Amino acid sequence: MGKRIIVHERDHPYAVKLGDLAGFKNLTTDEKLLKYEVHICACGLSKNKPFCDGSHAKTHGEESDHVYTYDKEHSRSEVYEGYKE
Repeated sequence: MGKRIIVHERDHPYAVKLGDLAGFKNLTTDEKLLKYEVHICACGLSKNKPFCDGSHAKTHGEESDHVYTYDKEHSRSEVYEGYKE
C-alpha cells in the first residue's frame, strides 16, 4: 500500500452542536442535549479520530507559508518553506 498525503490547514477542531444536526431536534426536546458540542479533529493529529483529543496544540507556532509533517510521536518537521496556495 502506498503513502497518502493529506493536507490539514486548521489548527483547531470543528465544534458541532448536536442540535444543529439535521433532524436531531426531532429526537429530543432536552435543551442540555441540544446544546451539547462534539469536537471533530481538523488538524489530523488526534489519536481519537474523528474526535479531537487536544493534539492540535502541537500545531501552534506553525508559519502559514511553511509545510510540516508530524511523526507518530507528533514531533514536527518542516518540509517546505515558501508554500503559496
